[in-house]
Amino acid sequence: MVVLKDVRKTVVLPLPSYPGSEVVFFDGLLFGEMKKIGEAKSDIDRGIMVLQNLIKSWNFTNEKGEKMEINEKNLNQLPLQDLQLLMERANKILEDISKKKPESSKK
Repeated sequence: MVVLKDVRKTVVLPLPSYPGSEVVFFDGLLFGEMKKIGEAKSDIDRGIMVLQNLIKSWNFTNEKGEKMEINEKNLNQLPLQDLQLLMERANKILEDISKKKPESSKK
C-alpha cells in the first residue's frame, strides 16, 4: 500500500526586519488549498490565504515565548518589506505551478 502524505519540499526564508527569523515555506499548494483560495472574494484575501497555506512554520513568538500562529492577524504585523518578500516567493511558486499544468488544462 502507498501512504498518502504531504510530499512537498520546504525552503527556509529569513526576513530582513527580524535577524534570526526563519519562515519555512512549502514549494507548492495542495489541491484543497487551491480550491479554497479560488473562493476568496478579493486579491488581498487570496494573497493572505496563499501565505497562510504556503508557510509551514516560523520561529516568531510573543513576549511570553509562545509560538505565534500563522494567521492574518500576525501577518498584518509584519513590515511591508517582509510581507513583499513573502509575496514574491509565493508568486514565484504560483508561477511555477501554472507552468507545470498539463497542456489540456491550459485551454
